[in-house]
Amino acid sequence: MRRRRADTFAALLAAALVAAAFPLRAAADPPASSPGGKWLRYPLPGAEVKSLVSEPRTPGLFFAGTALGGVYRSTDGGRSWSSPPGGAPFPGYSVTSLVTDPQRPGTVWAGLTGVVRGGLLVRSDDGARSWAVVRRWEDRSEARVVAVAVLRGRKVVAVGGDTGLEVSEDGGVTWRSSQPPLDPGSGLSFLAFHPLKPGVLYTGSYRHPFRSTDLGRSWKRIAGGMVEDTQVFHLDFSPTDPDDIWAATCGWVYRTTDGAATWKRFKDGLADRRTQVVVRDPRNASRVLAGTTGGLFESQDEGRTFHRISREATVVNGLLFDPSSPAVLLVATEAEGILRSEDGGLTLVESNAGLSEARVPAVAVTASGTVVVARAADGGSGGLWTLDPATGEATRLASSPVATVRALLASGEGLLAGTPDGLLLARAPGQPFGRVLDVPILGLASGAGRLFAATNAGAFESRDGGGSWARVGTLRTRVDAVLWSRAPGTRTEALAVRSSGRILWWNGRDFGLEALRGSGRPLTGGFGRPRASAYRPPEPIGVDVEADKGRLLYRAADGGPDIALTLPERGLFVAGWAGDPRSAEGLYLATIGRGLFRFVPAPPGGVSPGGELSAPAR
Repeated sequence: MRRRRADTFAALLAAALVAAAFPLRAAADPPASSPGGKWLRYPLPGAEVKSLVSEPRTPGLFFAGTALGGVYRSTDGGRSWSSPPGGAPFPGYSVTSLVTDPQRPGTVWAGLTGVVRGGLLVRSDDGARSWAVVRRWEDRSEARVVAVAVLRGRKVVAVGGDTGLEVSEDGGVTWRSSQPPLDPGSGLSFLAFHPLKPGVLYTGSYRHPFRSTDLGRSWKRIAGGMVEDTQVFHLDFSPTDPDDIWAATCGWVYRTTDGAATWKRFKDGLADRRTQVVVRDPRNASRVLAGTTGGLFESQDEGRTFHRISREATVVNGLLFDPSSPAVLLVATEAEGILRSEDGGLTLVESNAGLSEARVPAVAVTASGTVVVARAADGGSGGLWTLDPATGEATRLASSPVATVRALLASGEGLLAGTPDGLLLARAPGQPFGRVLDVPILGLASGAGRLFAATNAGAFESRDGGGSWARVGTLRTRVDAVLWSRAPGTRTEALAVRSSGRILWWNGRDFGLEALRGSGRPLTGGFGRPRASAYRPPEPIGVDVEADKGRLLYRAADGGPDIALTLPERGLFVAGWAGDPRSAEGLYLATIGRGLFRFVPAPPGGVSPGGELSAPAR
């Protein structure tokens, strides 16, 4: 089940990359206009939190790093979060490691891993309000993990990633290479100085942990008792016994009580073996918490038995007890943002106020104006929500598909939801869904009174509002997108699809590369594959994002003039849209990581609204 959710989000990313690979021309006649108006942002709460750290010298101060390059700050024990103005400080990077400086309160070190490639080591000296780059790697992710210590008055910084480590003994000015005896193809997934032995450096790799007692000049593999392919994600050191260490691994959890000479595995009750973090309760050393890709587990008998204390759908990336209030536990999750507990994890609630990187893959607006958004998240954050445009208040619908919603389309008051499990139809938002097409859905579109679906097995259409569906043409391969589009250089509208890296047009008989006004020779497919011809790019009706230009084009289906709008932010990952920028209700953009945006045109002779509307944390 976890793999399917990961594959689903990967499909959302792939769909956007496919769209980016085909820049689409703007219509030359008539020219696009740029109406006055304002963008509003509805920063729906939530994020994929990759790292979490406290500032132990300042009660209640925490920092959280996200998969979209955001670093958030909490001053109230994790109840609410804030970020610097202007969005994520490191777009294109994931904040995989955060460490507070042991010498200077307010100084934070962060390790960043490039989404495509590369890595950064950065430092903030003002509590994550601004950042300076300390070290940069263009082609390798060498700052996945970071550790900082003070030894005999010297600031020692270590960073690790794809190929090994680098160590600085002068606070990051100069560096030297350090190479544990990693297995071929292995990299580093954990790095820390022992809190009771600050000169001893521990690292976890894709296969086994290692230890260095000379600041990385030499290393020893410390894997006695571990199975051969054990990846180590996290080590938890006893605050009183330097030889007592827990390890979270890809194969449950291990413990050593003899300084890593031998390890013993514990797995009874851990229903999900991939354990990404393990911590002991500071109030009770016999109580151990294990965060897995299948929920949060508790042991009250030093690991001999575990039981789940969270939703199974919760993917745990990090666990952190509040050093000033040890009953408070913060849980970093894959898609639910931060979960907070005031009883050591027994009761968990979302604590995402201000943590606004929700994945919104789709939005739809019904005929009566109800705005529905899909949130790609686990647990209570996911599913379908209605949004009050005036206040930003978001309310979860009583009925949502079980699978992640990839696409939404309104049909009158009805609502179509495209998912990996098929196409579902509800007669109105909140009413139960029924399956109307039993094939994985990749996209939805409408045009000329018809509805269209892109699937893993071709294109389908409905002529009755979504109640019944029929295949379009002979194409039976994967269709990444359906586009109701203008034929190039004309005002004629027709169906186009993206499939196998090409744009294909419906010519009345089947799909082919030639648009309607092409050579005039009818094209027919053979064995489900259209015949090749001259390529003509489409001009989609509705929203066409030109990310490289920082703008979008809106082409109206009623023959009105094209409209050009500057995107509200650079680098937006636009996944879906609904509405019309010419109407008073405006145009909505669903984005991955920045919530929902709405363009509201300026009323004649009036003043446009502006600003950001925050939905309450849920």
